[in-house]
Amino acid sequence: MTRPEVRALTLVVAVIACLLTACGGGGGSGAAKSSPAADKTASAKISLRQSDFPSGWTSAPHQVTPEETATLRQLTQCVGIPDLTGHTTARDRSNDFSSGQATSASSNVVFATTDADASSDLAAFQSDKTPDCLKQAVLALTKQQLSGTVPANLDARQLQFPTLKDGTAAYQASFTVSVAGTSLPVYADFVYFRAGRAEVLLGTTNAGSPFDRKLEESLVRKMADRA
Repeated sequence: MTRPEVRALTLVVAVIACLLTACGGGGGSGAAKSSPAADKTASAKISLRQSDFPSGWTSAPHQVTPEETATLRQLTQCVGIPDLTGHTTARDRSNDFSSGQATSASSNVVFATTDADASSDLAAFQSDKTPDCLKQAVLALTKQQLSGTVPANLDARQLQFPTLKDGTAAYQASFTVSVAGTSLPVYADFVYFRAGRAEVLLGTTNAGSPFDRKLEESLVRKMADRA
């Protein structure tokens, strides 16, 4: 897989991860029942870290792009959350972790202002609208990053995943891209769970086959244990 194609996959994960954990952070209202400083410390504690991965995985700081900002705005409207940043107190975006050219993982952790805000967000992420919203995002981003190429066999579906803490929402988007004349399937998983006011998202990608399920569950459970 070429570098532009790898960039497209990691960007898709980054943007959806932002959607599912109120990327943009900051703020909250005067009714906040929390300490932003304490929430920031807690979010960093929960986030993915190098020691969560097997040997051979590397990491690099995530680089925000204009495409992320634009697509986040569209996804927000699609899912139906009116104001992502207005009810959050802190967030932590992990590094982008990778193994090889086409396997990646990252996390976002956000603290909502109140339990009610976090509960409402979980309900939105579990709604029937989410798969179609994910498809729209994947389509837009892959076309942007692959010079207008339309991904083939694009699909998004609910992913069966163990319930963690106060509720879980999990989805898998899949599509194929042409690499050296061969159609290569790509899979992007998004696993979200709520722990009180904490909203935690793991995003993974893999080409050729779905991301290793055992490792995926291990990464999520490690974050849940720290939440």
